[in-house]
Amino acid sequence: MIYNALKQIVKLALWIFFSKIIVNKKRELPDKGPLIIVVNHPNTFMDPLIVAALFRQQVGFLGNASIFVNKIVNAVFRYFNVIPVYRQKDVESNEPIDNENAFRACTEYLTNGNTLMIFPEGSSYHELKLRKIKTGTARIALTTEEQNDFKLGLKILPVGLYYSNPSRFRSKIHINVDQVFEVSEFQDIYEQDKIKGVQELTERIRKVLAENVITTEDDEQEELFIKLKRVYKSRLLSKTNFSQEFQLTKEMIKAIEYFKISNEVSFARIKSNVDRYIRILEEEGLSGSGQNMAHSMPKKILYTLLGFIYLIIGFPVYLSGVIQNYLPYKIPYWTARKITSEMEYHAPIMLTVGILVFPIFYCVMGYAFYTLVSKDLLMISLYMILLPVSGFYCIHYLDFVDRVRDFVKLNSFFKKTDLKMSELITLKEDLTLILDEAMETYLKRL
Repeated sequence: MIYNALKQIVKLALWIFFSKIIVNKKRELPDKGPLIIVVNHPNTFMDPLIVAALFRQQVGFLGNASIFVNKIVNAVFRYFNVIPVYRQKDVESNEPIDNENAFRACTEYLTNGNTLMIFPEGSSYHELKLRKIKTGTARIALTTEEQNDFKLGLKILPVGLYYSNPSRFRSKIHINVDQVFEVSEFQDIYEQDKIKGVQELTERIRKVLAENVITTEDDEQEELFIKLKRVYKSRLLSKTNFSQEFQLTKEMIKAIEYFKISNEVSFARIKSNVDRYIRILEEEGLSGSGQNMAHSMPKKILYTLLGFIYLIIGFPVYLSGVIQNYLPYKIPYWTARKITSEMEYHAPIMLTVGILVFPIFYCVMGYAFYTLVSKDLLMISLYMILLPVSGFYCIHYLDFVDRVRDFVKLNSFFKKTDLKMSELITLKEDLTLILDEAMETYLKRL
């Protein structure tokens, strides 16, 4: 009961924290075990919350032993079926790692028909790579089936996570759920050679996860991809027939790899121009979002006038939203940066703190409205509804301000004598031509 209640709260918090949660499922999710969910791990505590919220049944977890810090915390984790697993940094330097108890607990949990989530990379870092898959998941799965004469029916479900920006409020997340497969498929090879059986199952997990996450070959490709996504992704979405944004993103990675190997001249040209374009944007404090708003002079003038009218009319609403939402919005942000400098922990800390801070703050504001403004139930209800609505409006308004500011600064109509702006506009035009040609060349080979 407590688990289900908390799951609904987490679902609401995730819906608020992310601007869009895209779930791509090849089949309906299993609603009972025995089941192992294997997931890549880019965003620490956020990952298990997101995936567990998808399932009807209660999900247990394998967690790093370092989070079991005292009796109270340990009791909470035990209630939520978190099984501690030790890493080398969790024990003394001269002490061997012993996870036999963890393995036995996993086997017992799965034998009882439960669902267990495992992050087989064993660590959490936000990078566009699938790190080495540890053999522990395969060992747990095959040992569990072996102890049940391979009649348990244990299944494995791979899930891939991709965050547009893992630590930013109102970013996007893509959740790619593949098809389940039976652990018993590996019975014959495991009974002939246990080590080979574990290796084969581990490779199967790695291969399927790799198909459902965004991966780059090295840091250079990752850096170029992030910049290209900023410059060209919106145009690609409008010019191609890819049905899903994740699929498009995957193809962008493949295209970068293709040109790096097969056409070094084009790759170097694209990289040089993109690097220069992004550098100027950052020097000028621009996002580049306003450059696609209009092309003809009449449209530029019209968009500018309408933009400023909207900014003037919307400012009082924005100011009201800021006054009422600034503290609960900023406290999670400040808390995350106070606790740790590791970006992978910022989002889950902000989400957790926000779940506590926003309701408390809104209740205080509601009580203040009741005592100072009106005791009418309808008026109080409307005010309580407007509190979060005004917060969302602030985010939209600030985004619009950035777009208008970029638009004004980037267009030659306003900056005819600014050489850097002229270079930026020329670079954008050249980049669009180069990338359009590259896209056509790449798509022809598909």
